[in-house]
Amino acid sequence: MPEKSEMTFEEAQRLLDPEHLSPCYLLYGEERFFIDKMLSWFLEKGIDPALRDFNVDRFDGAKVTPEEILLIAKSYPMVSPRRLIVVDDVEKVVDPKESLLSYLTSPLKSTTIIFTAQKPDMRTKFFLKLKKTATLIQCRPLFENEIAPFIRQEAKRRNIVLSADAVLFLKEHLGKNLVLIQTELEKLSLHFGKEEGQEISLAVVEQVISGEREHTIFELLDSVCEKDIEKSLRLLSFMLSDGEPPLKVLTMFMWQFRILASAKQALLAMPESAPESAIGSKLKIAPYRLTAFLNRLRLWQSDEIRTAFDLFREADLQLKGGSLAHSIALEQMILRLCGSLG
Repeated sequence: MPEKSEMTFEEAQRLLDPEHLSPCYLLYGEERFFIDKMLSWFLEKGIDPALRDFNVDRFDGAKVTPEEILLIAKSYPMVSPRRLIVVDDVEKVVDPKESLLSYLTSPLKSTTIIFTAQKPDMRTKFFLKLKKTATLIQCRPLFENEIAPFIRQEAKRRNIVLSADAVLFLKEHLGKNLVLIQTELEKLSLHFGKEEGQEISLAVVEQVISGEREHTIFELLDSVCEKDIEKSLRLLSFMLSDGEPPLKVLTMFMWQFRILASAKQALLAMPESAPESAIGSKLKIAPYRLTAFLNRLRLWQSDEIRTAFDLFREADLQLKGGSLAHSIALEQMILRLCGSLG
């Protein structure tokens, strides 16, 4: 099947043929992981490894002129059927870019130029014309419901089988950071990649993933939700010492208490006899976390949760220009959350 003039990352992986590359590609979108993966594909498949030093050129858009790009683009490859040029952040190339567009109307068939741009303004003259002359490959971030399938797919590619709870754990703790997901799956692969068909449990994943990180933000949130003041203050101290940004810590507290507030509201509409499975489905809480989550939720009254958001606003003001040290502002917030200060 031939390539299309506009493709998603997934389509590009299926349709691109290294023997029949187009003269120009634009890899664009906010997911840098996919852009880098596509670039790796072009470098690995498009040029013989033994000839790359002579036939691959890569430029930083902020540091190159159109003339410098064209000088290479109009040169024939050395002992190779193709020359490959990568221009990162093409939107930063100094004007005039018309010479690039003029070249693309009649390009050298042995040259393939790959432009990258994370946030291109498709309304500008350059990108409007590029849409007509280049093959576009969109590298968008994954949607929330695509993260778990991505984890399973990447695990399978490494000969890893993850339990459902293990997948949810990775999704919850790593979010949409695809680079970090790859890193953690590589760790698992080193431990279990050769054990054909063996399912890796949540407990094992927790041990491997968390083993190199002494403490995480989720441990801190859990300890505060359990109103364990001593542990909470100790974890906060560790995290700030390790360089965790105070505003990020506060943001995660707000995220956690929004979940508590939503859960309290949702439970009011459910019968008291509702089974945990139905509650978990309603609250969209992972099964492996549900029992612990409900136990913690019972520790918090609705008015306490409302008060928490007042404390978050006060802490936010302190972190953004108050007189208190950031560590003290967060310590006082935690003490008041857990009921030790009025």
